[in-house]
Amino acid sequence: MDSDHATDTKKILQGIGTSFPRPIMIWRVLIALAVVLWVFVGTIVYFLVENCPDPSKNICGWTFGQSFYYSVQTGLSIGFGLLSETNDISRAYSVLHILMGSSVIAGCLSWFATVTLDRHVKASDNTERELARFAHACHVDGYEGFTVVQLRDLLAKYPQYAADLVYKLEKDHQKVTEFTEKYVPAKDWERKNMAIQLLHRAQSELGFMTATDRASIDDILKLHKESGSILRIAKAKVQENWSAILTWSAWVVWIGLGAAVSAATCKWSWVEGIYFAVAACSTAGLQAVCEASDDYVVLTGIYCLFGVPIFALALGRVAGILVDKHMEKQNHLKMTERITSAEMVFAEHILGHPPDAKIDSSEFLQIQLLRTGKVDRDTLEEIRSDFESLAEGKDFITRDVAMKGHEHRVHKHKTPNVETSI
Repeated sequence: MDSDHATDTKKILQGIGTSFPRPIMIWRVLIALAVVLWVFVGTIVYFLVENCPDPSKNICGWTFGQSFYYSVQTGLSIGFGLLSETNDISRAYSVLHILMGSSVIAGCLSWFATVTLDRHVKASDNTERELARFAHACHVDGYEGFTVVQLRDLLAKYPQYAADLVYKLEKDHQKVTEFTEKYVPAKDWERKNMAIQLLHRAQSELGFMTATDRASIDDILKLHKESGSILRIAKAKVQENWSAILTWSAWVVWIGLGAAVSAATCKWSWVEGIYFAVAACSTAGLQAVCEASDDYVVLTGIYCLFGVPIFALALGRVAGILVDKHMEKQNHLKMTERITSAEMVFAEHILGHPPDAKIDSSEFLQIQLLRTGKVDRDTLEEIRSDFESLAEGKDFITRDVAMKGHEHRVHKHKTPNVETSI
């Protein structure tokens, strides 16, 4: 039985691990190639066109480093002002370069930065998903409750939940530490013996896990939350806001890096260095780079290429917090308002109801989603159409069909291979 559970869990984890990263990785590569191509084409054009920095001295043409720098700063609409174009062909290309950079490339950079930063949010609290995976491997609804044997196996597999139960019994983090030091290195059968003793004690002293009241995922999550030390509570808060913390940290580090390198290279004060870094990443372009070597100019181009989307993400998070709080209040007000006759007529039309029909819970949910703007009509229609295609004329679908989606239909209607011998 244990080996079957392990096999099931392995299959689930493999499915989770390979379902989304692959298409995201392909898109990441394609977007990176698009950005590189955009910068490279601009660099080549500006390098070959031969703009004249000083026409009076017949000095024409930019270095490759200057061309790269100008491709980035023009395409992202920074406009530092250090270099200027004197050739109409160059100016005409710049119009296209700016339009492309302000739309497609800006979107690509923002998406790339968002995915790269938010992928680390996967490290946030994964407790509930972990318990749900275990329940699925046991072929049980964990939200309804686990049997004693299943709970024993759960505590043996995940020592942190056994530690939570010890804290609930002892109310002493030192004793939890002592228990963990013995429990974690123990063999599987030893853990199970210790877990069953722990469960018997919890049942007699706390009334935990009785014959009529099974311990569910919600009970385990509640126990996990209550038994947390100050360090764990702080860690949970960090995990809860990990995406914002990571984004703002990246912003601070990037601004500091740009300020330090610029101040050291151009012999600027720290204030002037920060002024340059913020102006560059915000695309204000108030401070031009100093006339340093080509290496510094190229480095500035690379700095801006990554800095602009990071800056946009960081300040977008701040704006998002303010907007989200306002929208949360507006949604609450909208949901508590009575449904108007106009809204009901519209909902009846969407749901295909006659005026005197009764509304069940799922339909009421759809009406409220429409009223609060959480979903639009087209999305609702698409979801309904998707359900009907999976249900194939029935008014329900099985759990297996819901999890496999349209893949279920492909396998169902796939013509079996028949081997023939001659």
